[in-house]
Amino acid sequence: MSGGDRSTGRLCKVFSGPVRWRLVAAVCALAVASVVHMVLPWFLGRIVDEGLLAGDRGALIGWSVGLFGVSLLNPLFYVMGYRQMGLAEAEVERRLAEELASALTVSRRPGRVSRAPGDVVTLLSTDGRDVAALCSTVGHGVMNVVAFTLGTVMVWRIDPVLGGVLLVGVVAATGIAGPLLGRLTGHQQGYRSELAELGRQANDLVSGLRVLRGIGGEGQFLARYTAQSKSLRGAAHRMTVSGTWVQALQQAVPLAYLAVITWVGARLAVAGSISVGDLSAAFGYATGLLMYSGSLLGNAQQLVAARVGASRLAHALAPRTPDGPEAPAGHDRSSAVDVVLADLPVSQGMLTVVVTDHPAGVSGIFHHIARSPYEASRLLAGHGDVAPLRVLVVDDGDHLFAGSLRDVVNTPDDTAAQRALSVACAEDVVVRGGAGLDGWVAEGGRNLSGGQRQRLALARAVAADPDVLLAVDPTVALDAVTEAEVARRLARCRRGRTTVVVSPSTVWRRHADRVVEWGPLPATKRGEAR
Repeated sequence: MSGGDRSTGRLCKVFSGPVRWRLVAAVCALAVASVVHMVLPWFLGRIVDEGLLAGDRGALIGWSVGLFGVSLLNPLFYVMGYRQMGLAEAEVERRLAEELASALTVSRRPGRVSRAPGDVVTLLSTDGRDVAALCSTVGHGVMNVVAFTLGTVMVWRIDPVLGGVLLVGVVAATGIAGPLLGRLTGHQQGYRSELAELGRQANDLVSGLRVLRGIGGEGQFLARYTAQSKSLRGAAHRMTVSGTWVQALQQAVPLAYLAVITWVGARLAVAGSISVGDLSAAFGYATGLLMYSGSLLGNAQQLVAARVGASRLAHALAPRTPDGPEAPAGHDRSSAVDVVLADLPVSQGMLTVVVTDHPAGVSGIFHHIARSPYEASRLLAGHGDVAPLRVLVVDDGDHLFAGSLRDVVNTPDDTAAQRALSVACAEDVVVRGGAGLDGWVAEGGRNLSGGQRQRLALARAVAADPDVLLAVDPTVALDAVTEAEVARRLARCRRGRTTVVVSPSTVWRRHADRVVEWGPLPATKRGEAR
């Protein structure tokens, strides 16, 4: 087994573990339902032979009552099985979504790599749903195998020739379906990769449309998007062709079973080798096998989709070494984090100012610390046995979502919103247009100046009142007077709360409890302001 297969299997095992008893209950209930279903033709054969043909009214009534009583069990066990199977599937899908969201946004483990938004959408929707549907596939699969096996045995008991015909059909169907399913696996993997890439390009278009129009890049982007759309269409066509062959086999094989068993059974009945009741039972078994054999091929197709989805999810959840722009040049992310945690003397409840000409190099490290409660605890105490902290990072890359000013600041009441805006010296944003907190902020703050966007992002962070606030160059877009006032107000507002400000400006020194002077990472020297 390859490494990818092992990781895929481990992922399925981990996420299905908490619901294994639901799965066991579902499998048992559906297995009983399939047994009941395949036993019904046997009762039908007894009714024909011992009741109708023999002219025995007592036997006719007895076997008919038995058939009715047994048939009542079928829907009961079906409902029990499908209920447990549905609950298990929903639980697995929820846990997958939570784990993936944690890994991609607020991961507690270092070494994660960010993914394109289009890929994230595909992982959360298509891949997660297919893996969760594995619960239903397992339940249906066991039910189909039990029913198909029991039906084959019952047909074999009627006449070995009929049983032999069924076995030959199974071997033939497996030999045909195997290569088709292998091709379908490869085509599904290609299709989902192309779909994720198209989603990434669509996201880029939405977020950068204004810039594209400003530089006249619409035509080039449209050409790229059109080419990717054609590539996706080609991948979808290839996947559909393979899937169509599997579906054709799914429809043709059961009909072939029904036709062959009926024809062979009729010849055996005419020859006197089997009774009319046995022929009726064989036809009933063939009808059941018509459903279960087709469902087995459908299970195989679902397993292909689940395997592709599990492979992609395992790859997304596996820790890897980041190589994005957040990692400082020449430094591994984990080693850079260790340098910051070792050389940054942050004291709880104090304002620490880091003076450096390279704040961007620290931004990525701070974001990593904020996503890891363990690292955040080390930032304050040097070890990981401190209670989890709410850590918030403010930098120039913060995004403002469209909405009223009240919604953007995201506070429970207007008084808290006004106080946070005052701390960030953002009163001019409030009075702009005379709408107050009902004033509209466009997506990304496009209707605001750079300084207003920066102050609004800082106000939102202040309103959140985190345990630790890590601010990277929070006043770079402000004039000297406003910058000094923001520093004074923030220091007063956050008194007694842990705050770290990274900035090349010396304005923050006057309000700092501790000052750290850094050159390029690692730290070169440190000092105290007061």
